[in-house]
Amino acid sequence: MSAESSLPRLYTERPIFQAVRELIRQTEACFPKGMKEQVRAILTGGTAMALYSPTRSSNDVDAIFSHRVVLPELLITYNDERGMRRQITWDRNYAPVLGLLHPEAEDQAIFVANSPDGVFDIRVLSPVDLAVTKVSRYADNDQRDIVELYRGGLIEPEQIEKRAVEALSYYVGNLEQVRYNLIDVLEKMGAKPKIPEIASSSLESQESDFRGTDAQRLARHKDSDMRTHCLADGKLHGKLMSLSEDLSVAFLARRGCLIAVYRSDFLPMPGLVKHKGRTVVLFQRGPETVVQRPGLEI
Repeated sequence: MSAESSLPRLYTERPIFQAVRELIRQTEACFPKGMKEQVRAILTGGTAMALYSPTRSSNDVDAIFSHRVVLPELLITYNDERGMRRQITWDRNYAPVLGLLHPEAEDQAIFVANSPDGVFDIRVLSPVDLAVTKVSRYADNDQRDIVELYRGGLIEPEQIEKRAVEALSYYVGNLEQVRYNLIDVLEKMGAKPKIPEIASSSLESQESDFRGTDAQRLARHKDSDMRTHCLADGKLHGKLMSLSEDLSVAFLARRGCLIAVYRSDFLPMPGLVKHKGRTVVLFQRGPETVVQRPGLEI
């Protein structure tokens, strides 16, 4: 059996993927002519699931890019298989560092097509890596997607357990909740999870790593690829994309990079919630996290 024949079927003929191709075509039309290097775009989320499923749909496109990309505000309208009018756009707030992802997932993504003008190398996360990304959030649609991948013969319990446990060693956040999600996934597949037995060694973590705030765990894992900034070291400005579950880490987008920001005392910053999606300047003043709104966008 050739490597090509062993690849999963991709439903590239579906109207949703044709709409994605048009979205990418209009995006690359905004780029300078004569680019020497292709930009790799790896589809994730609902759009990736739509390539593995004949029925799944999505309203936005989540993608991991090989380069820093300024995504234009585009909205593509199309008719789905049932003749329903739908729209799709880029999710310009998507950040792959906020979810569970195996470090080799990008290298093992599956080639789908080149974009119409050849600027983009379009790929999709493999079924097992796509399932792993859904374990951390584990909303209702994520659970349905994992079940569909399993029933479609695209993933096996052993694959997702191994891949997810390896990914967890690179993860900062509520590890216990993700472990419980993974156990639930495996039990729904009829497997007997071994997660509680191997968690401490696989996560390369001492028991103390499961205590404290997300900010404390982030500060302990300085070898992570995530850029970090302690507010005691000075001001930082950027677009506030999200907050960790316990609100002790703020994720700011600045000049194409995502930076994890925390206080020197590692305390939560609940006052930031109302500023999500806005460009802000953050700094620490005693027990207070100060938020300023600059007049210019980053």
